[in-house]
Amino acid sequence: VVPMAVEHGSAVVALTIDEISMGKTTERKVEIAHKIYDICVDEYGLAPNALIFDVLTFPVTTGQEELKTAAIETLEAITRTRAELPGVLTILGVSNVSFGLQQHARAVLNSVFLYHAVKAGLDLAIVNPVHITPYTEIDAEQRQLAEDLIYNRADALPRYIAYFEEHAPQQDNGNSKVDPTEGMNLAERIHWQILHRRKEGIEPMITEIIAERSQELGIKQSEVAVNVLNTVLLPAMKDVGDRFGAGELILPFVLQSAEVMKRAVAHLEGYLEKVEGYTKGKVVLATVFGDVHDIGKNLVNTILSNNGYTVYDLGKQVPLNTILDKAIEVNADAIGLSALLVSTSKQMPLCVKELYKRGLNFPVIVGGAAINRSYGRRILFVDEQTPDAAPVPYDHGVFYARDAFEGLEIIDRLTSSPEQRASFIERIKEEALKERLKKTERTTRATGETTSQAKEDIASSSVKPALSIPRPPFWGPRVLDRIGIEDVAPCMDLNTLFRLHWGGKTHGADFTRLVEMEFRPRLKRMLLEARQRRYLQPKAIYGYFPCQSSGNELIVYDPAEMQGQQPKGSLREIARFYCPRQQERERLCLADYFAPVNSGKIDVVALQIVTMGQSATEAIQQLQDAGDYAEAYFVHGLAVEMAEGLAEYTNRLIRQELELDEQRGRRYSWGYPAIPDLEDHVKVFQLLPARKTIGVDLTEAFQLVPEQSTAAIVVHHQQATYFAVREQAAVSV
Repeated sequence: VVPMAVEHGSAVVALTIDEISMGKTTERKVEIAHKIYDICVDEYGLAPNALIFDVLTFPVTTGQEELKTAAIETLEAITRTRAELPGVLTILGVSNVSFGLQQHARAVLNSVFLYHAVKAGLDLAIVNPVHITPYTEIDAEQRQLAEDLIYNRADALPRYIAYFEEHAPQQDNGNSKVDPTEGMNLAERIHWQILHRRKEGIEPMITEIIAERSQELGIKQSEVAVNVLNTVLLPAMKDVGDRFGAGELILPFVLQSAEVMKRAVAHLEGYLEKVEGYTKGKVVLATVFGDVHDIGKNLVNTILSNNGYTVYDLGKQVPLNTILDKAIEVNADAIGLSALLVSTSKQMPLCVKELYKRGLNFPVIVGGAAINRSYGRRILFVDEQTPDAAPVPYDHGVFYARDAFEGLEIIDRLTSSPEQRASFIERIKEEALKERLKKTERTTRATGETTSQAKEDIASSSVKPALSIPRPPFWGPRVLDRIGIEDVAPCMDLNTLFRLHWGGKTHGADFTRLVEMEFRPRLKRMLLEARQRRYLQPKAIYGYFPCQSSGNELIVYDPAEMQGQQPKGSLREIARFYCPRQQERERLCLADYFAPVNSGKIDVVALQIVTMGQSATEAIQQLQDAGDYAEAYFVHGLAVEMAEGLAEYTNRLIRQELELDEQRGRRYSWGYPAIPDLEDHVKVFQLLPARKTIGVDLTEAFQLVPEQSTAAIVVHHQQATYFAVREQAAVSV
């Protein structure tokens, strides 16, 4: 399992169970965790943050003497595991602690235990959110009874059982309030409006609370406005963020709350115009040079802006000098960098090194799909990072943020008191140094190991000749510019759309309800709007080319030289793609799936480029500029998944034209593990004239624009499979 996890970049969950028994005491749990860590991390090279420990918990509700301290043992094991094995994560099936109780009694115990587990360092929890109540909302007496049971205090179990036998679950008598804000004061109603995404009426409420507090406090309205911002609006957005972090809100709901917040703050601006210094801090944001993706950066902008920070958003594909010049100009409190792909994330360490070289003092926050916490720690160092190099950190800090709310938390700490800021930066540097030293030890051990490698360009013995070479209906490129949205939509992966692009993180009945009540009606409406407003304009160019393989290379010939399946004469090479080969396992290489030169056979390769058009990008930007963050998020997600749907639509057409079954005609895109080199896009554009036919271009970093575009090679071989190629001795992101 572990070699597969390392190969595919997967995480693993490890229970603290060994060949002797399940770990029931803290000592046994931690002892087993160390054994597993040594095998997974030290022996197989699994990244520590890909190792998730379930330290197990057992019922404290059975009355068995040996299980009375089960909750304490679990909480202590969580804390020690994270402290003694830096970088690992922890997970827990929380409800095991309450097994055997009535449901309403279990819900209280589970909720209180979850609270203490998170305080102990728990990263992930397996719970039914319907049965979890926030700690502060639990009745004080019930909370105390649960804590007595968790911490094994005198007669805790009989007292707990007796209480919940006397107190049955509360029933809803149907007399719920028509107005959910009835009985709330004005500040609480504003908080409720933001939390529940209600824009209507927010401005009059802001006007009213400013007038009310101005009279009560006897100060001018401009000063009251700052007070309202700091004591009403910002705490409301913090509550939204906390609930998102706890899994209670999906991302689109957070963005809708941000829209309410923006409207409220905009109304405050009239009062704040003459007040200087009310911003909490200044942040320069940018998607790094060469990267055309900015949805993540836009989310960070939205969250920071609506939490009192001044954000200078420089957009996407921003050169390094532009970022640094802006940070100097505005005296920024931090620089935020975003990247989607591994290739463009290399701009991040360049930025850190340039800051160090110039003697600048801006903390750097990095994020994006291409990187993780280990990467953030690694690029904090500006030396060459060879095993014998002395660590040279960038003293002002590099911080990884997994999402916008962690970014907000980091900025809050960086703009706190000088002492707190210095302590925070020092802790991050210590964590980075500890991880670097561990990796250096592993690298040193691995250097002494030798393995016999087969010659790099010899074809994999596991790949057999193709069962047949398909006959294409034509040679060369063909344009599809009259594709209907209704033809593309059925090719989308709705699970990916709903979960990944639209933020549907719930499960079971909650997810089904979200899909049926929110997402499907929205999808139907948005597809209709896309047709009416023409902001999704699907176009594709694809084609068939004669080819052969030579070692690790795929040679593409001029299609004009073909007549049917045979060349008219000698074939002229017009492109050559290098395909990297695995250095382990089956030693797969994409070139192996095509007939080699020495076979005497002419094979066929299909290439495709698809796009949803520039109009999609413009529509998203217009919504973002108008402050309609949630709708921009939904449109972006739909456009991206429709581009994938269009790629699948074109792929299906190629399968049909080549008369391939569902098991053949696999699609590979550049920048992904089997063919990671984006520079090959230049050759694809030489073969498929996408610029003048469907309006797709390349950036200087070889990415496709518009963003909602993809390019791929289609392989007809029956054994074609997805695989990863890793460079030898490379440090994984």
